[in-house]
Amino acid sequence: MTPLNFTLAQIEAFACVCETGTLTHAARKLRKDRTTVSELVAYLEADLGYPLFERAGRSLTLTEAGERLWRQSRLFLHEAQSFAQLARQIPQQIGTRLTLCYDAFTPRDFLLRLRCSLDASQIQLEPILGERIEAESWLEQGRADVGLFQAMNRSINDRLHWRAIGNISLAVYAREDFFPAGQVSQFHLASRTQLMPFLDLPEWLMRRLQIADDILRVNQQDILQALLCAGEGWAWLPEHMNADSWPGVVRVNTDMGDGTISQLMVALWKPGQLAPPVLAKLLAAFNEAWPAAD
Repeated sequence: MTPLNFTLAQIEAFACVCETGTLTHAARKLRKDRTTVSELVAYLEADLGYPLFERAGRSLTLTEAGERLWRQSRLFLHEAQSFAQLARQIPQQIGTRLTLCYDAFTPRDFLLRLRCSLDASQIQLEPILGERIEAESWLEQGRADVGLFQAMNRSINDRLHWRAIGNISLAVYAREDFFPAGQVSQFHLASRTQLMPFLDLPEWLMRRLQIADDILRVNQQDILQALLCAGEGWAWLPEHMNADSWPGVVRVNTDMGDGTISQLMVALWKPGQLAPPVLAKLLAAFNEAWPAAD
């Protein structure tokens, strides 16, 4: 069977002539000149091999074949319009996938809200837990798109950009019988094992967080929880982790003011890694999702 080589423009011209009754009116509606519309119809008839109109001067009357084809042309054009609408929507429907590296102190409910917010913008988020030093390497290599970590009180190299996201508060947690009853002094903290939920920390932050001489590094939350519950040590932990809901674990009343440390969280990304519209949506989603996490 020989394929028909008609075009959408030919069918559109034919249907418009049928609806308006004349080539002149059809040309005006299609915003084409009359000769072009006439040629489109003529080419369609040539491709089909039979006439669609009976011509008497400027008068056009549909043939029987033309009547049947007109009904089909309206259905065809309706499907073509649906196709065009779908085609225009596809770029917005194809989602962007972003890999986000985060540290152990990033609020988990914040990450869930962030995912929901980005889903509405057709951005799928892949959250990956990791240490900041390793994550910075991933960002520079393009293996990750954005990182969310504690600020390290130092300048970011020119290969990465950053934006402050919000603060988290850290407090002391331990098993309820780990320290003597009453207010716990820094001497008591220094004399007992401190659980440190990081592998790599800059010297200034280590000095800020480390009080005890004996530290045990544990960067997995489930193991950290088990050790705290077993009375194997105490730890600075973000309040949003709700460690005082773990079996036998309490927030410790210390002699250090309100007993908390505030730590700034920052987002990091490699310049040019994210398209400007995606980056703008990502930063807006950070701002939208963060406040309720405090």
